[in-house]
Amino acid sequence: MIDVRNLSKLGIGTYRMSENDPSHFSSLNYAIEKGVNLIDTASNYQFGDSERLIGKVLDSNTRQNVFIITKAGYINGADITEFSKILNTPWTIKVRDNFLYSIEPKFLRAQLTASLKRLNTSYIDGFLIHNPEHYFDVENQNQKFIYDHLLEACSFLEKMVDDGLIGYYGISSNEIPKGNIDIEKIVNKSNYLPNFRLLQFPYNLVETSASRKKDMGTSLIDFCKKNNLITFSNRPLNTTYQGKVLRLADYMDEYSKIDFRKEEVLFDDFLSRIDEQLLKYGESSKAKDFAPIKFFVENRKGIANPEAVNKAFNTYLRPFVNQLQFNSNDVQKIMSELLNYWQLYSKKSISERSKGLMDSLKLKGEIDQNDKRNISLISCENYLNQGINHVLVGMRKKIYIDNLSPLL
Repeated sequence: MIDVRNLSKLGIGTYRMSENDPSHFSSLNYAIEKGVNLIDTASNYQFGDSERLIGKVLDSNTRQNVFIITKAGYINGADITEFSKILNTPWTIKVRDNFLYSIEPKFLRAQLTASLKRLNTSYIDGFLIHNPEHYFDVENQNQKFIYDHLLEACSFLEKMVDDGLIGYYGISSNEIPKGNIDIEKIVNKSNYLPNFRLLQFPYNLVETSASRKKDMGTSLIDFCKKNNLITFSNRPLNTTYQGKVLRLADYMDEYSKIDFRKEEVLFDDFLSRIDEQLLKYGESSKAKDFAPIKFFVENRKGIANPEAVNKAFNTYLRPFVNQLQFNSNDVQKIMSELLNYWQLYSKKSISERSKGLMDSLKLKGEIDQNDKRNISLISCENYLNQGINHVLVGMRKKIYIDNLSPLL
C-alpha cells in the first residue's frame, strides 16, 4: 500500500470515465506514466463502470504504487434490486425515483465487496462516505440521528481497516465547507476513530469557503491541518459563476480561427429545409414555433458546456427532425456541422467567462496580474497554495494532463 505522504498533488477524478471508452484507458495510463498516483472514483460513477475501468488498467505491479479512493452511499440502477434485501428502511433515503441512499453498515459492507470486485483489488486505500447530507434532504426520523449514523458507519469502517480491506476512510460532502456537516463531532472521537483521515469537498476559484477564517480565526483547511486530516478538492475546474455553470478552461486555440458567419448561413438553410418539410405535412407553423428548434434559435450561442449542447441536440432536436422523415441525408449532414459549431460556441463562451473571472481575481490581487499560464494550471496551483493537500481533476484527455504537468 502506498504511503499517504507520497501522494501526487494532483489526482485523477473519474466521474465521467468509463471502461466503455477506449480513450479513457489511454488517458488513465498516460496520467500514471506522468506521475499521478492518486485515483478517485465511486461505486455509482457510470453505474460502476468507472471502477471497472480502473480495475482493468491497474495490473498487480501498478496497483501497489497507486492510491485508490472510492465512495459509497448511493444506490441506483441494478444495485437497488441487488441490495434491497439488506436495506433497512429507517436508514434508507429516497433521493428520487430509482435513486436511494444509505450508509448502514450492512450496505457499506456489501458495497465495499462490490467495489473490490470491480476494482480487481484486495484492498482500497481510501473509502469515503459519499454525501451524507442526503439525510437532511427529506423529512424523516433519521435527520436528528445523522451523527449517530455517521459514527456508527465510521466504527464499522475502523473494523474494515483492521481487516486490511481499506487503508483510511473519511467523508466526501458538498456541505463540509459550509459547516452543515460538523466534522468536529467526528474528530472529537479521534481516540476511537484513528483512521478517519480523509475529507473531500468542493474547492475552486468561486467556492473558497474552506479557506476563509471563521470563528476563533480558523478555516476548515486550518482545522484539517491541525487535526491531521488530508484534504481533497473536487470540482476544481467546474463551478457556478454569475448564476450559470462555468468550466474553468480556455479553448481559444479551438475556436479562434473559426468563421462563425458560416454557421448563420448554415442555420438559416437548416430552418428553411425544416419549413419546407413541415409544409409537405400540411403544417402551417414555422420551424421556430417548435420548442426543439426554438431552443437553439434562442440559446445556441451561449449553452453552458459542450455536454449540455450534446444532450439538447440528441434528446430533443434530433428526434424532432427524424420525425419529419427527410428523403436524403443532407439535413443530417447540416445538423452534424451545426453541432460542431454549437460546441465551439459553447467553448467560446466558457473561455470568455473564465477570462472574466480570472480578470476580476487579478484586479483583487488574488492572482498575479502577470500570470499568463493556462487557466487550469493557475487554478490548481492556487488551491494547493491555499493549503488544499490534493486536487482531483478530470483527465479524460491527454491534453488536460499535459496542461497540468508542471504540478506533477
